[in-house]
Amino acid sequence: MNLMQRADVSTRDVANAQVANSDRVLRQYCNRRDAFILFVCIAVGLALRLDFMRAAGFTIDADEAIVGLMGRDILAGRGVPVFYYGQHYMGSLEALMASASFALLGATPFALQLVPLVWSLVLIVLAYCVGRLVAGRRAGSIAAVLMAVPPPALLVWSSKARGGFVELVVIGALALCLTIQWIRSSPDRLRYPIALGFVLGIGWWVNNQIIYFILPIAIISAVHVFSRSIWPAGAGSTSASVRTKWQNIAIIVGSGAVAFFVGGAPYWWYNIARGFPSAGMFKLASWERFVSHLDGLSSTALPAIVGAQRFWQSFPVFPFSRHLALLLYVFPIALLVVARWQKLLGLFVGRLDRTKPVEILVLFCLSCGLVFSISSFGWLVQAPRYLLPFYIGLYPLVAVCCDWVWSRSRFFGVAYLAALLVFQISASYVGGRGLSGEPVVFGGQRVARDHAPLIQTLERLQISHVRATYWIGYRLAFETGERITFTVLGEPTQARIPRYEVSDFTQRSELPLVLVQSEAVVVEPTLKRFGFAFKKERAGEYTVLFDLKTELPLSAAIDLRTVGYVARASGSNPAELAVDGDPTTRWGTGAPQSPGQTFEIELTKPALIDGVRYSYGAWFNDRPSELKVEVEDITGARTVVLSQRESPGAMHLSARDPYFTLRFKPIEGRKVVLTQLGRHPILDWSIAELAILGRTK
Repeated sequence: MNLMQRADVSTRDVANAQVANSDRVLRQYCNRRDAFILFVCIAVGLALRLDFMRAAGFTIDADEAIVGLMGRDILAGRGVPVFYYGQHYMGSLEALMASASFALLGATPFALQLVPLVWSLVLIVLAYCVGRLVAGRRAGSIAAVLMAVPPPALLVWSSKARGGFVELVVIGALALCLTIQWIRSSPDRLRYPIALGFVLGIGWWVNNQIIYFILPIAIISAVHVFSRSIWPAGAGSTSASVRTKWQNIAIIVGSGAVAFFVGGAPYWWYNIARGFPSAGMFKLASWERFVSHLDGLSSTALPAIVGAQRFWQSFPVFPFSRHLALLLYVFPIALLVVARWQKLLGLFVGRLDRTKPVEILVLFCLSCGLVFSISSFGWLVQAPRYLLPFYIGLYPLVAVCCDWVWSRSRFFGVAYLAALLVFQISASYVGGRGLSGEPVVFGGQRVARDHAPLIQTLERLQISHVRATYWIGYRLAFETGERITFTVLGEPTQARIPRYEVSDFTQRSELPLVLVQSEAVVVEPTLKRFGFAFKKERAGEYTVLFDLKTELPLSAAIDLRTVGYVARASGSNPAELAVDGDPTTRWGTGAPQSPGQTFEIELTKPALIDGVRYSYGAWFNDRPSELKVEVEDITGARTVVLSQRESPGAMHLSARDPYFTLRFKPIEGRKVVLTQLGRHPILDWSIAELAILGRTK
């Protein structure tokens, strides 16, 4: 090599080194810039979420309190539950993390809310990762910004410890990232299918909504594995090579499946030992309901998710918010799908864009809508918390659209992103913060945000166990550290922590009652009708009835066969089915409830009647909407022992019992008449068993 050639080589080496150094500096700059953007997004996202939490008074609802009570139980050494108390789905991962939070900070509502809050901030980072993997750094940054400043649905649910909703989105987002990384490498890189299977397995235990992610990931993974592994490279491929490729596929699928079962081990262990009770939640909607769910998805659920309207509201957040949502979200994504329709269709013939796999996000969004609509949960369109995973597909897709506009015009790209942010901030703050209301307890009245006056009153009265509704009681138990516990009153009737329940009927009927005002209005007259005396005290937004006592004894049932009777009822069904001594049979109207339907028992000989026991049997939902009960004496005069105004209180007090019992002063009577005075468009009125209490003369 002559001197000039050596000089040229040296010059090229220097130039290459300069280019390499320049690329390294550029990458470092971009990484630092992206890290700074993520830091700002996390800070802003945290500020917005804390603002919503502060505005709500850092209160929790009963479902969250149950997670907190699970965390307390774990911390106290009562064992680690597999699932959310009282059900066979929704794993206890959030409760486990809550127990750790309680160990560090104490068992407070904020320490409980801190668990989903931290996960929601991780979601911002994963939104960046998904966007970057699909379309580059700018798309990732835009996705992170949108996730940091979301509409009120996500802001509210970012701190709700309801059993793992936010955690599920994070787990699914991680699974999407692993999938995209995998399709950019060789299918036989087993670390990816193993990691992917394990993550999806954890998700399956945490919340079965992971199926939203499993369906698109399964399609993309199948295309990836089969397109590169099974088909021979050329005509020269032998049957042995094909057989080897099938063996490789079996290893890949088998490794992922084993990892899936390992990740979801608590779920499988619990179900194998108990005959798979979790399978009961997989109920599909009928065709008519599926169509109805699809309509609700497009008209109500998705507008609520993007922020065009708020949960439980049917009107837009501000004028034309629905139209703006179509313009900002639906129209750009539709254009993106049209522009890439050939790549989307290519999935069906084994072709996959491994550089910018936007199609996995499109499939994921379609999967969310389809699974939501076909499931039995698809009716919940006014508060579609089961669609929260949709965000991890929506924002990266919108980011891809914004990135495309930005690449052609920085001005319009910035303007589009600004419009998105203004829309989402407006959705959260126009007309006041988009906070979710407290759960409705009774008669449209909600749980109080502040339980301090109630707790102070109960502690002053030295009351440690009460009867209260689900929504009041579990909060009360958590907020007092279980110094005050409760027995469930009314609906929902499920007792998720059995150790709180008082099973004896007499003891339960004399427990202090904690009632909202609309509840007290119907319960107090009923208690007086039943012969109870009680004291009453106001505690903040609640009424406490305590020192309940009754002087009316509970008599035995009169043997109707011995006395002799005639049963008559509305409709063509035999009235004798309600007095045959068999609670597995029933009398029913055979028609929807309407005013004036009657059921009566006439005794052959008069008796001293001092009570009536009405048993629901298996037909709890067929209780009368409104009921009047009368006793007719030997002169033909009737005494009302339960009025129409008092019947809601009777139904409410007995909602968790298989029957309710009326007690009153003895009446020498010969007939008991029940009159149904309410309406229901579908349900008929049923009686499993009706007993007359008292004694014969």
